[in-house]
Amino acid sequence: MFSSKSTDNLAFVSRQLSNLLSDEQLEPALQRLAEASPRQYAKDVEYMRNLLSGSTEQGPSLGPNPYATLANLLPAVTGSKNGFFRNFVEYVQQSKVVFETYWAGVIGMIWYLAALSVVALIVAITFGVFVVPSFNSMFAQFGAPMPELTKAVFAFSGAGIPLFAVVLTFMVGLVVWFVMLFHGRIQRLSPLPRWPKWAPIVGGITESYNLGLFLNFTRILVESGVEATRAVAEAAKAANQSSDLSFERLVEDGGDFGQSAVLTELGVAAKLGYFNEEIAFQCDQHIGRMALALVEARDRFSLVLKFVIYLFVATLVVAMYLPIFRMGSVI
Repeated sequence: MFSSKSTDNLAFVSRQLSNLLSDEQLEPALQRLAEASPRQYAKDVEYMRNLLSGSTEQGPSLGPNPYATLANLLPAVTGSKNGFFRNFVEYVQQSKVVFETYWAGVIGMIWYLAALSVVALIVAITFGVFVVPSFNSMFAQFGAPMPELTKAVFAFSGAGIPLFAVVLTFMVGLVVWFVMLFHGRIQRLSPLPRWPKWAPIVGGITESYNLGLFLNFTRILVESGVEATRAVAEAAKAANQSSDLSFERLVEDGGDFGQSAVLTELGVAAKLGYFNEEIAFQCDQHIGRMALALVEARDRFSLVLKFVIYLFVATLVVAMYLPIFRMGSVI
């Protein structure tokens, strides 16, 4: 989740501060942390001091980090902020494991597909530049035309290789764009936009990720002593949920939220008076569901791109061998 040396330092400082806050107040804990840490951690300690005092000022060279989200939720906590900070850091560490595993798999998939695409294009261009002209000469000598598929694929004025390159670049670029958007958002624990909801594969990931943020933000706030009504409202806003999602609606509508079984179950639990217990349960369950959704999305993206690449490779192989098979009948 953290991707640079500076944000690794920030993650370390937040963990140590979380440990200290279990026994001490904020200022003594920050002072002890500053005294025990080397100089390169000074700006991270200061950033934490400003953050927990209500400032949203970004520290120098800290990179994308999830603590801006913490600052947005912090005003809702009217009591001690120590427990809230510890719960938030725990969630960050938990999320880091899930998303880094996913990210490693995505990077491996992109490198594999990129390497396969480059090799296919190099072979196609090499064959088109050095081999196809010889075939053209031979077929011209015998007064016979080249196979149409071979001409379509390897004639650079045609639509073969250039069209494939454009289609492949667009598809890979689309996947990389979404992955980078997603990665940047999860580094900050900020929600994804709701517009891809209708899109296959992408829509499911968007909904699942934003729902996970809502559940965990609600749990963190509730466990920090925030009233459930305000906790749901603040978490819904921070997780880009529907504007009509509120604790009152959960209770009054009996949790009838259509396709969202999680919200339905939360609504029923709220009516029964077990909202806090249910939100904790749903957070634990959502970790597994989110990990599964990420793996499924990655595999489906990979399948679509592999299909395009393999289709081109198969067409390329057939186009390369057609002149050889046709040569016998021409001669």
